[in-house]
Amino acid sequence: MHLYQCGEDEGMAIKLIALDLDGTLLTSDKTITARTKDILARAMARGVTVTIATGRMLCSALYFVRLLGSRAPVICCNGGYVGTAEGDPLFARYFDPALVREFLAFCYARDWYVNWYNGIEIYAPEYRAECFAAYRTTANFVVTEVGSDYLGCTENVPQFVLREMKSGVDSYVSEVRAHFGGRLVPQQNTGTSVDINPPGINKAVGVQALADAMGLTLDEVMVAGDADNDLDMLSMGAFSVVPANGLPAAKARASYITASNDENGIAAAVEKFVL
Repeated sequence: MHLYQCGEDEGMAIKLIALDLDGTLLTSDKTITARTKDILARAMARGVTVTIATGRMLCSALYFVRLLGSRAPVICCNGGYVGTAEGDPLFARYFDPALVREFLAFCYARDWYVNWYNGIEIYAPEYRAECFAAYRTTANFVVTEVGSDYLGCTENVPQFVLREMKSGVDSYVSEVRAHFGGRLVPQQNTGTSVDINPPGINKAVGVQALADAMGLTLDEVMVAGDADNDLDMLSMGAFSVVPANGLPAAKARASYITASNDENGIAAAVEKFVL
């Protein structure tokens, strides 16, 4: 099931591991297995930095990385924000506030459900539990309901998310692309949700920013992901791991294809190549 050919059982000189959450580190029930926690703890005990690289927002990324016992900065919002909840980020790319106002007006006029972020804050017109089912295992998950009074929440926004749980978001994506062109980039279309990021932002940008801050080269970095928003990260030159449940396009970019997210795939890869 794997592509890696040379020195397969030798410990690699990996100093940073950046893990996608959904479909990769997390099982289908959105938890981290005890075995995976144990293997990653052993890697950290050897001095390896373990972090999260996710399309999710800061609060959820921090929750899971701290659950692993790591104090590392996280890569969240598809690479648009790298840091913690304290102090300035290592890297951030925000939408211009005028564009935030324009995009929110566009969504509100169409009665689309949109949420957006500022640091650990999550804003939405109102909280709809069905829209955030994936976050049920994130403790202290709170959405700030702003109703139609969103104008005071347009600074330092790295990402929007559009959600439509019944008919899906494909028609939304088409309208957004037709109206806004290249001023913003839809990615990670799950069918019922889609992330909207600034141009030029992806997880590879965030991983590179963290590696640079740590003084690491990409041959000292392991990345893992399964979906379309992981493709740039998987292609950037780091050692790339994709679980068996990953998309074909992700597997095509893998250095190593491991077992699925429900079969401790990340633990197996880290044990094989890092420990």
